[in-house]
Amino acid sequence: MRDSAMRDASARHALAPEWKRWVVENLLRGAEAEDLVPVLARAGVDESLARSAIHAEMEDPCFQGAARAVAMQRKLEGLLDLYGDLHRQSQSHPHITRHEVLSPRDFFEHYYFQNLPVVCRATVLEESVLQTALERLGTATRGDWDASLPLAPPQGIVAGPSPAGLWSDAPGTEFPLAPSRRNTLVCQVRGRGLFVLVPAYALHRVRDATSVPEGVLRWDVELSPGELLLLPVGWWFAFRSPEGGVAVTFDAFAAPEPNVVWTPRPESREPTPPPRPRVAGGAAAPAPAGRESPARD
Repeated sequence: MRDSAMRDASARHALAPEWKRWVVENLLRGAEAEDLVPVLARAGVDESLARSAIHAEMEDPCFQGAARAVAMQRKLEGLLDLYGDLHRQSQSHPHITRHEVLSPRDFFEHYYFQNLPVVCRATVLEESVLQTALERLGTATRGDWDASLPLAPPQGIVAGPSPAGLWSDAPGTEFPLAPSRRNTLVCQVRGRGLFVLVPAYALHRVRDATSVPEGVLRWDVELSPGELLLLPVGWWFAFRSPEGGVAVTFDAFAAPEPNVVWTPRPESREPTPPPRPRVAGGAAAPAPAGRESPARD
């Protein structure tokens, strides 16, 4: 056993660092060990040495831990793809639902709590008041609404009194693909707002992208003055204002609980307790002071 371990260690160190990295990357991607041997052989590595080196990497505890993390990631991504496949089977998936009138009950039960976008109609700001609002906003394109200006947020949907935001976009304004960190109601007041929406379950397909990759589900939504769009938390969106426009936004809703916020997990996480090593006689050694650790079989 000791001689075998020494040979495995020797084989692993016989590979150049770039080849070690290549072996680990391909194993984590799901490649079969036997498929890697011919590639190493063509690079001048003896086949028996290549097999031993690959075996040594697979037995490394660091690799095994990484493999478990990658397997969990694949399971989660597979689940997200399943949601996408189910959504494609729905007759309504190619279009965003639009309503002339939408009751608060239907808004929350069918869209807000279901994490789905919807468009309806309502006038939250009269055009005659808009110019005063823009003058108070100044040169900023995004700002907080002046509480003294009259707004008419949708009753039963927006919590009142509710803070609001004001978007004022110059002609040709564009925003690249980004996630919506909270539920937001976008109320178009002037001009057109052109949105591209990507569902939350496509996270692994659009992460770090500035535009929607080919093959990813997307919805194109044109928002005209007097129309409201629920932008659900976790969804991704891109925005364009061809002629320039103005919109009012709300993110406080008349729901039983406060608006949920999607925030990344902290960089530093509490580590899981280490396993208790077994000692002679089969009893578990005591866990480190101040931390409980269940025995592992």
